[in-house]
Amino acid sequence: MRARPEQSLAWLRARMEFLDIDSLEILAERCNSDKGNISRIFRQQQRPRVDALEFLAKGLQVGVYEVLVRIGAIDPALDTPPVVTKQGQTLTFIWPRNK
Repeated sequence: MRARPEQSLAWLRARMEFLDIDSLEILAERCNSDKGNISRIFRQQQRPRVDALEFLAKGLQVGVYEVLVRIGAIDPALDTPPVVTKQGQTLTFIWPRNK
């Protein structure tokens, strides 16, 4: 099931507390963003730019996949890992699953 906005915000608050980040301003500095963007992303009113995902993940000290799950962009229960063909080899990626 995809995360709802209230779940996304609750996770963000818990993660910030875990990382001892006192405000969205501080998080925004770590993520090379601004507090308004981060707030809208976790209220699910705005999707992050692809190039911003890595900064957001680093600032929250999680993987990009975790951010996508937490902002409701991916439903991990229904997600199908991508299959990539490279030089005649087929590679299947396995997503990390939350337990």
